[in-house]
Amino acid sequence: MKILSLNQIRKADQYCIDSESISSVQLMERAAKNCFNWIIHNKYFKIKKIPFIVLVGNGNNGGDGLSLSYMLHLYGAKVSVYGVNISNHFSNEFLINKRKVLQHGINFKIIDEGEKFPFFNKESYIIDAIFGIGFNRTINQYWKSFFHYINEKKFKAVISIDIPSGLFIEKSHEIFEGIIKATHTLTFQVPKLPFLLPNYEDYVGKWYLINIGWKENFIRKIQTNNFYIDDVYIHAIYKKKIRKKFSHKGNYGHGMIIGGSFGMIGSVILSATASFRSGIGKLSVYVPFDGYQIIQNSLPEAIVNTDNTKKHWISNIVIPNENINAIGIGMGMGIHPKTVYALESFLLKNKKIPMIIDADAINILSHKSLLLDLIPEETILTPHPKEFQRLCRSWKNDYEKLHLLKKMSRKYKIFIVLKGAHSVVSTPDGNLYFNSTGNTGMSTAGSGDVLTGMIMSFLSQGYSKKESCIMGVYLHGLAGDIASKKLSEEAIMANDIINHIGEAYLKLKI
Repeated sequence: MKILSLNQIRKADQYCIDSESISSVQLMERAAKNCFNWIIHNKYFKIKKIPFIVLVGNGNNGGDGLSLSYMLHLYGAKVSVYGVNISNHFSNEFLINKRKVLQHGINFKIIDEGEKFPFFNKESYIIDAIFGIGFNRTINQYWKSFFHYINEKKFKAVISIDIPSGLFIEKSHEIFEGIIKATHTLTFQVPKLPFLLPNYEDYVGKWYLINIGWKENFIRKIQTNNFYIDDVYIHAIYKKKIRKKFSHKGNYGHGMIIGGSFGMIGSVILSATASFRSGIGKLSVYVPFDGYQIIQNSLPEAIVNTDNTKKHWISNIVIPNENINAIGIGMGMGIHPKTVYALESFLLKNKKIPMIIDADAINILSHKSLLLDLIPEETILTPHPKEFQRLCRSWKNDYEKLHLLKKMSRKYKIFIVLKGAHSVVSTPDGNLYFNSTGNTGMSTAGSGDVLTGMIMSFLSQGYSKKESCIMGVYLHGLAGDIASKKLSEEAIMANDIINHIGEAYLKLKI
């Protein structure tokens, strides 16, 4: 699914209007109708018991709110509408829908700047339709205070239409006090980029896509660099690798996991087990000698190779004579000076086998940045935010972070999987793919090791580098989502993610 710019969204709306020969007001009514349907079919909302307070601006977002108001009114809800008179300019669509509201006898009041704020009963639902996606300026102190009043009142719910009022769609905020905090955001057709960024979590709340009938043939032609990974895209990737009846383990790749140190062998076990659960045919692991017995006892399916030393990886790795399709390196291996030297030697030698670099291997790269020049093109790095910060530098806001992510991918021609709530895959050609699965329960030790093992498994099985990253983050998150429904988010361990990869696959096959 494409994440579009403001200009592209407006063009998609206009194409829909032109191709169907409808008016902008009719498209607005369709959008409002689908928001209305979401509300009345959501068991959380007691439509006829708790009143709705609808806050509308003077533009098209206000028109959406007005249209939704009379639909709720006709359904039997108690509705009061307040026009937030920040601007003296009224859109035509707003005026048309205002007349309908008045014709239906709905209570409509204007809030002018400088007035005492009206009393809103906190036992109400707020519909926020003040500003839409076109809003891009700061508001004065009076309206900031009004938004603060809304945010602090603790209403039953605040439902923002398309985007929380005051939130910019294409640039960062220096000051956040002029943004409505939504409980739910009903956004039209596609995700908006700030919805996927940590800085805006407290303002967007839970967001939902509302279909308003955009034309797919038009959307396909739009060029963008930002994408949202949905199940449609995953199915298209997965279908390419459906297994054949007469296949054998050699058809599904031979991967290698390199890592571990004294007390950290478990990270290798997690990564290796996740590789098998994700469908790899054969797997070799390379660990310090003290890890040999642990791996053999925990994962008899793996082929175990050991370093000459007991506690750290310090030797030159010998790749098995058999063909290795992909390597995952770094989990739990530590940053011992001799390990740093061994990693450098390995990077100098290995220029052909695709690699996923994770955890301590990333930390070594950040301490010795010249090693970045040794990484082969199209290598995959899987940092969490702190590791990525060590690799480049601190950022002022999430938009600058995305800029640095693209810059690094382009400079070194590598893939970067920046882990987080919406893990984002950055590609050498400057595209970003934001993941749609996962939950807070996956913020647990070993979760990243599982992801690296999964990506390495897909790469070994013949998925492309980009496909491996995208399949990895999506299936990893989906397995975590399935685990959370059974166990609760608080109870999830990394092994629970591994144990539900199979069910995640079954979901793909539905």
